[in-house]
Amino acid sequence: MNQSMAVLLATTLILVATFFATSFINNRQKKKVVGNASEDWDVGGRSLPLYVVIGTQFATAMGGGILVGQVGNGYQNGYSVFLYGILCQLAFIILMFIADWLRDNNFATIPEILQHFSGPNKTVKILAGILTIIVPFGWICGQLSAFGKLYSTLTGFSPTILTITLAVASLFFVMPSGLKTVAWTDFIFGILMVIFASAVCFHTLSLAGGMENVLANVPPEIVQFPSSIFSVGLYTSVLWVFSLVPGGLTNQMYYQRIFACKELKEVKKSLWITALVCIIAYFWAVTVGLSVRSINPGLGADREMATGWLLTQLPTWLVAIFSGLIIAAILSTVSSGVQSIVVNLNRDIYRTLHPDCDSSKVLKISKFLSVIVIATAVVLSLAFPSVIKMIVTSYSFSAAGLLCPIFVSYAFRNKNFITKNAILAGMIVGIIACMVSMLFNTSIPYVIWGIIPSGISMVVVSKIEQKEDEINRIAK
Repeated sequence: MNQSMAVLLATTLILVATFFATSFINNRQKKKVVGNASEDWDVGGRSLPLYVVIGTQFATAMGGGILVGQVGNGYQNGYSVFLYGILCQLAFIILMFIADWLRDNNFATIPEILQHFSGPNKTVKILAGILTIIVPFGWICGQLSAFGKLYSTLTGFSPTILTITLAVASLFFVMPSGLKTVAWTDFIFGILMVIFASAVCFHTLSLAGGMENVLANVPPEIVQFPSSIFSVGLYTSVLWVFSLVPGGLTNQMYYQRIFACKELKEVKKSLWITALVCIIAYFWAVTVGLSVRSINPGLGADREMATGWLLTQLPTWLVAIFSGLIIAAILSTVSSGVQSIVVNLNRDIYRTLHPDCDSSKVLKISKFLSVIVIATAVVLSLAFPSVIKMIVTSYSFSAAGLLCPIFVSYAFRNKNFITKNAILAGMIVGIIACMVSMLFNTSIPYVIWGIIPSGISMVVVSKIEQKEDEINRIAK
């Protein structure tokens, strides 16, 4: 059996087996519990057990960024992968401090959190919905791009055809019940990722002659601790700090898993366990990346093809296993991203404008929107194939527009200080400032220019409105 046939067979078996396993689990659950179809789609019926929440958080957070971007980062910059990974996982740790409050209020989306502070307001909810879409959409485009690159190397097929194929496949895991099917699919994919990644890592280390030999054959400046943590340079390190952490804190896919957890007491546990498991995945990325550099130091600027080159060195049976890792990692993130975006489009935008829409129509609209979202993502991923840049950019815009409105409002939640117009100002000023700084190509990371004015504008507008209220009271 040649490599292409082995890859296609392994991929088909994984997809079919996962689809039927997920369908079987969901059908059994439907017999036990009669739930609301809309709640199942949006927040998994708020009934997901701890192990599924951890599995879906892990599988969603990992993906093409790990397989392509971070292996390439490990190849070029060594231990700086750990900086990227730690910053990404800080979001889970910070969310632990507000997790109980989030779950107590039965939110389903980030716009609902902001509306909790602003009161019923269509403008706040719709604008927040648009901004919330940015991160998952960036993720989807990045994952589709990564899949096209990797599977093109494996099969010889056109990246365009492969990208479209994955997009269609992802719909099979979103359409049945939204987050409920996506979460269980992610859990299964998460298990497969751990198994397949371990096999690939051990074999790659063996090819490189073991870790001791790897460290001896790569530039010492990228593996010296702790200086190598910042080997990507000061500017990129600062950009990561101010985009990855705030971006994670405005990533609705993480919030949805908090909302979906069955037991309130297990929400915090799910977050710190997920962070720990994800850090281990970054150890995998740096180990594989450095091993490839030890074997072939000549890739140069084409570092994102480190994974692709590795695939040409593996035996057919292991390439088939690696193909399983790719499909599990990438498809889980794509399906999660599509589901998250559709919830915003439907729940926060369409249903805000059409509040009398019945549940059966809501479900049909969700499925229709899923097709539109994935089709748009395919077009953009083919036009902008750089994986890490796409994800970091999407994080930056989301952080600029949403971080302060969420967390400044939360900080003053008991003070009756932040107003509806302050929340609107924070979103609008943050995103405009971020865009302007990008156009001027400033030396200071553009996300900082977005976050700082966003927070300042919220405080200023709130103060002004407080003064106006005070003047009006005196006048009366």
